[in-house]
Amino acid sequence: MSGKLKGLEILKNSKKIIVLKGGPSEEREISIKTGNQVEEALSKQHDVKGVVVSQNLSLLTEKILKFEPNVIFNALHGNFGEDGQIQSILNALKIPYTHSGVVASSIGMNKYFSKIIFENVGIRCPKGEKIKLGEIQKTRIKIPSIIKPTSGGSSIGITKIFKNEQLYKKNLIKSNSKNEDYLVEDFIEGREITVGILDNKICGIIEIITNSKFYDFKSKYVQVAKHIQNPKLPEKINKELENNSLLAHNILGCNYISRSDFRYDEKNQKLYLLEINTQPGLTSDSLIPEMAKKNGISFVNLCNMLIDSARCEKL
Repeated sequence: MSGKLKGLEILKNSKKIIVLKGGPSEEREISIKTGNQVEEALSKQHDVKGVVVSQNLSLLTEKILKFEPNVIFNALHGNFGEDGQIQSILNALKIPYTHSGVVASSIGMNKYFSKIIFENVGIRCPKGEKIKLGEIQKTRIKIPSIIKPTSGGSSIGITKIFKNEQLYKKNLIKSNSKNEDYLVEDFIEGREITVGILDNKICGIIEIITNSKFYDFKSKYVQVAKHIQNPKLPEKINKELENNSLLAHNILGCNYISRSDFRYDEKNQKLYLLEINTQPGLTSDSLIPEMAKKNGISFVNLCNMLIDSARCEKL
């Protein structure tokens, strides 16, 4: 194809796209990093405008309506971006957007509610309970345990408890409200495994090797953990990883893409689903792009696939 014809083909398939990034959550900087890389990739073919989201919703709506996009690429992370709020706004504006809709996003973001659903369909999860932050020091907690916000991502706010003395530390968990809900779960000793889904199918399995006790924020974005694609696992465990990831993805009604994080207790040959991510990271250090690359899908193509999967839910 000549350069002129190729240019015309690109123009024909070009769309007006807004990339939403930033947001009010603690994951703002990660979202901006994701958004910038997505914006750069999509700009090769499309008319793209990056919008840094603040708490001013009137301004956000004004910017969206003024640009008149065909599609919104949702690169937001954390509260507002992946808990159903921005999805509700975009549904009302009748603009197709990437990733999951209101229900899948809101339930997937809430680790307590999603855990109940997963256990009810036969997926093994770590034993745990929901506790108000102010009650943690008054509650008998099994050692070792993991304490984490019921909603949140990038492993922000997760505290590992390996000694009773930790529970009596002042400011054990930084929070402005003692009424905030936290999930206290048994700590599962074992291997960290994550499964990616793309186009509603298994995209890859990666084992994460870190110097930490779990895959925390530092392992994700500072001293990036070692990733092993297609790790050696018993066939039964591989099958369970795939089946449970697809079941979790489908039972919540996720759209096109998700990532499920597991712990594999090798000693007892048991697999535990920790959580599902309906808005998995899309930076150069992220897991889904790494899996996609292994399958011959470039980052540019991955972003375009997500654009093609965009949808708007009927109100």
